[in-house]
Amino acid sequence: MCRKLLYLLFITILSANLKAQTVDELIKSYSGRIEWNSQTAELTFTSAGVITFENKGEPKEHFWYIPKNVKTITIEADVRVVGAFHSQGDCTIRGKHRKTSMVYGTDIQKWAQTNGVKAFRHCQFQNMGGVLTIQNLTSLNPYGFHVRGEGNVIMVSDCDFLDNRGGAGNHSDGIEGGDGSVIENCYFETGDDVIKVYHDLTVKNCTINMVQNAVPIQLGWGNTGNDTGTFINLIIIGSSGRGNDDCAIIVGRSGAYTKTINIYGCNIINPNASWISLRGKDMIVNGEVTDAEIEIEKHWSKYKAGKSNMVICGNKDEGNRYECIKN
Repeated sequence: MCRKLLYLLFITILSANLKAQTVDELIKSYSGRIEWNSQTAELTFTSAGVITFENKGEPKEHFWYIPKNVKTITIEADVRVVGAFHSQGDCTIRGKHRKTSMVYGTDIQKWAQTNGVKAFRHCQFQNMGGVLTIQNLTSLNPYGFHVRGEGNVIMVSDCDFLDNRGGAGNHSDGIEGGDGSVIENCYFETGDDVIKVYHDLTVKNCTINMVQNAVPIQLGWGNTGNDTGTFINLIIIGSSGRGNDDCAIIVGRSGAYTKTINIYGCNIINPNASWISLRGKDMIVNGEVTDAEIEIEKHWSKYKAGKSNMVICGNKDEGNRYECIKN
């Protein structure tokens, strides 16, 4: 059985065992104000506060397993909600103001290690079934990853994903979504793998600031499958990244796979970056880069075990500067 079918089977079993907290339970467990409209299935956070389920032990007392009858969650402007949202059916989580409608995690560095848990099970937003849509808000200092859909679809637009704690061990990965996921008009300044190409997904009009430990495009920690990442109008800035991979733009950490990375329009400027880092001999990267301006330090990191067939600006030259901007 293929990896994706195994994962979907695992998620189905896991979701069946999850017990969502009702809207009434959430209202009782939130220190701020909440409004609930059962007719429209919309729940609105109208003031700042902290989600704390007292009957849940550490470290998930701040995590709300959203019941399927909640279809829309709205965060008003100038409202910071401390908590995490795990959905089990189609759900939209949206802010009224991109910068001030905020979902906040923790100021603790290395939160996952401190609590002895797996970061990928403690995401700020996690989709366990259906389509999760996230719009027009800021996610700051997540407990684990910012957004994880894995085999399920996520649709993300007009959001900021930030980690301002500093350090390299916060596991504040950006987004991992299932086949058909789309990330659009977003800004990332977070200290781990930003876009995980573990399924077929599309990224449009996004900016990635390479702070300490950031990897813009991660191909896999393990046998993640043969997938295509399509990037349209990608901007990458900064002067840092993951030092162990020579601040590479594209990284294959471990596993065996053939990935296709197509980038149609980009401006990538990082004086300390390399283009690609492939640690495994059974990694192959195909794809093309067009309408590009790229200025980096070098093409390969110190890890050159895999094979890159990428065509950048019409050729396979392994350089560090490319310019083929359309007029």
